Amino acid sequence: MNREARYERTFENIRDIYFEINLDSVILEISPSVKELIGYTRDELLNRSLPDLYIEPYRQKDISKIVQQNGYISDYEISLKGKNKNSLSCTLDARLINDGHFGSKIVGSIRDISKRKTAENKVRENEELYRTLAEKSFAGVYVVQNRKFCFVNSNAASYAGYEKEEMIGRDSLSLVHPEDKKNIIMNARAMLRGERTAPYEFRIITKTGQIRWIMETVAPIIYEGAPAVLGNSMDTSWTLSRVDLEIVQAIIESVHDGVFIADIHGNYITSNTGFERISGINRNELTGTHTNYLMEKKYIKEVVNLEVLKDFQSRSKMIRYPSQKDILVSADMVWDKNKCAVGVVSSLRDLTDLNNTQKQLMQSHVLVNKYKKRLDLLESKLNLSELKFISESTESRRIISLAEKVSKSDVTVLITGESGVGKEVLAKYIHENSSRKKKGPFVKVDCSAIPFNLIESELFGYEKGSFTDANKEGKRGLFEIANKGTLFLDEIGDLPFELQSKLLSAIQDREIKRIGGLRGLSIDVRIVAATNRNLEEMVKEKKFRNDLYYRLKVVPIYVPPLRDRRSDIMPLVTNFLDHFNKMHKSKKYIPNESIKYFVEYDWPGNIRELKNSIERLVIMTPGDQIQINDVIDEMKVDYSINSSIKSDLRQRKRIGPLKNIVKKYEKEIIDLAIEIHGNLADAAKDLEVDISTLTRKRKNKYISLISL
Repeated sequence: MNREARYERTFENIRDIYFEINLDSVILEISPSVKELIGYTRDELLNRSLPDLYIEPYRQKDISKIVQQNGYISDYEISLKGKNKNSLSCTLDARLINDGHFGSKIVGSIRDISKRKTAENKVRENEELYRTLAEKSFAGVYVVQNRKFCFVNSNAASYAGYEKEEMIGRDSLSLVHPEDKKNIIMNARAMLRGERTAPYEFRIITKTGQIRWIMETVAPIIYEGAPAVLGNSMDTSWTLSRVDLEIVQAIIESVHDGVFIADIHGNYITSNTGFERISGINRNELTGTHTNYLMEKKYIKEVVNLEVLKDFQSRSKMIRYPSQKDILVSADMVWDKNKCAVGVVSSLRDLTDLNNTQKQLMQSHVLVNKYKKRLDLLESKLNLSELKFISESTESRRIISLAEKVSKSDVTVLITGESGVGKEVLAKYIHENSSRKKKGPFVKVDCSAIPFNLIESELFGYEKGSFTDANKEGKRGLFEIANKGTLFLDEIGDLPFELQSKLLSAIQDREIKRIGGLRGLSIDVRIVAATNRNLEEMVKEKKFRNDLYYRLKVVPIYVPPLRDRRSDIMPLVTNFLDHFNKMHKSKKYIPNESIKYFVEYDWPGNIRELKNSIERLVIMTPGDQIQINDVIDEMKVDYSINSSIKSDLRQRKRIGPLKNIVKKYEKEIIDLAIEIHGNLADAAKDLEVDISTLTRKRKNKYISLISL
């Protein structure tokens, strides 16, 4: 086989295009594979100029001159045009060869790189797509090569307080808190090796020297042809890992007003059911959105919290929401322990309720003034004797001793007992014997008497302009009025459940916030609470807050009913009789034979009932002496007899036959009726029996005490 045949055989097995050209670029030889790539046969191309196959030959350099100058050319990209006008991307390699007596020529090969070019174009398109996605991402996205930032999106730069351009080329570890550098290197390497999947957290130091928490994940990538690390991050100074979102959610769900929370960039974090109710917007719709979404959807015309984020100044504005309600929106910045801004909280209050409340408040002014005049009259009648807590019995002395001890401190006191046992008198006694007597007033709040929709404004007050028709100067609440003194919360068991958390905060933090107010007001108030209800049972039934109950019950004082401390009755009778004699300018007295009826009576209304009974007897009875029948009429005789019978029977070891017992007390009742009326006729009429029956029973010899 001759030399030429061997060349042809070799060319047939080469997929690339092999060529030989002279120094003028004329094709001397070319492999048959050229037909497969550009459609020309070998014979069609021999003696043609190679540049004739170039697309836009005027843009291609003269390969012949380059090779003659350098001796070779390598990986030179050219575009060839096919016989059917198609385009083919190729690379060309060529070398200058001296062929002895035939002279010099250029030998080379052309390789098809169309598929590679297509792939490179797709990669380039994907890179642009990924870059765009990274720029638009809500997360911080960055690429690190050789520990230096080579790509950073706006969010990642803002976390550290820099512009994107300032971050490029910066050492990635230069931002990390010195105490966290070792851990971040360890966690990043573990994640890159596939040994860790959970995000990790670390601190960075911002351009202004602030400390922020960052949550990060990393992954290995090829960036611009070289190995790199892709990072995804989130500022968690306010979000999940810094604050337990479940706890935050539980707290804001207990708030009646609407609450909307956004991070430092204005991205929505969470809200409560009050927000949905007041605004008419489904909060699930807001997940993953920016606060601007509310304006983009034309729900509202302006966003208060974004204005606050511009200068960190608190603001309040009236905003109309889709619910068609005028809402008072107040927005405040949230700061972490390092005094770094981490988010903004907006509260939404429906002024419809406040306006209705104001109308009711105005309507009740007349009634309030009426009661005020009556209270002023009653206060004018009070004297120091009313502040005495009568303590003849052992139990009462124990109560007074305990009250004197707690009056020396500011500890919270919870007084319990039936209605009318003297809980308010005991509360006043504690205040009068404390150092607060000279510093502030004793202010009573009857939690059961104030309407539900007024009690918050009564306790905490409101700022001027908080709602329509509000007092132009605002109004102080009872907490402010009682400052430096004692606030007596009577009937605390009737306090609305919705208001109990706010009361608890006021007691614990010693700070209140008026309705419509933006700043807290410090208060110095001693709390004494009282109730006739079983708070422990109410706690079990979820009608009273457990934490508030134990905050009030620092020192519990139980006041027994009057029937359980009968030795206090006579001193109380004497005290009230003297008091009402002075008030009504009279000289009434109670003879000894009438006293036993006061002691034996059970007094279901306790001291209040006793006091009212004495006042009625002083006013209604003729003459100075209060007769037995006056006492019996006042207390109802059947209660007295019932008490006497019970007292007598309890002293016996055994009661005895029913027949004999009935006969004994039948005689007592008959004798009592005759004693009261003074004659048989009136006694028989009172007992509703015939006078002959009454006479017979009185003389019956079987009515005796022998059998008993």
